[in-house]
Amino acid sequence: MKWILSLAAVGGFIGFIVYLNSLPASTPPRAAQKDTAPVAQEKAPPKTTAKADEKKQGFRFYEMLPQSEVVPSDVEEYTPGPAKQSYNYLVQSGSFRSKDDAERQRAQIAFQGLRASVQRIDLDSGSVWYRVNVGPFTSRSQMNSAIDKLVSINIQPLIRKIPKEG
Repeated sequence: MKWILSLAAVGGFIGFIVYLNSLPASTPPRAAQKDTAPVAQEKAPPKTTAKADEKKQGFRFYEMLPQSEVVPSDVEEYTPGPAKQSYNYLVQSGSFRSKDDAERQRAQIAFQGLRASVQRIDLDSGSVWYRVNVGPFTSRSQMNSAIDKLVSINIQPLIRKIPKEG
């Protein structure tokens, strides 16, 4: 019994779809025709008025552009050249009270392929410090490469600019 009702429902649905496909699609309802006709008549006059206004006004920028011409002043041409800096870069990797500690860090830096030097600093207070310096470098790219190597061995360097000699 359930099968018969299911088949009847499916058949009715298919019949309804066939009926909808047989109806003409281009005929709008009569109520819609009455509503759209007055609206179309009201909108038509403003469109023709706008077109007439465009023809009367035209485009004035063709007349205005030649009058507003701007002539730039003469400026010297920029020619980039090599950077002329009056300093080199020096990277300080550490400062120690003991010369042995400074030499130990210098050796650690040498294993990274960098040249380091130990500089003795005598302060006014009478204390002695030993700085470990890498460099000097003439360009930032060389300096950055050295810094990357130092950071890879857990050394946080200090960058200093020193005046060029000569």
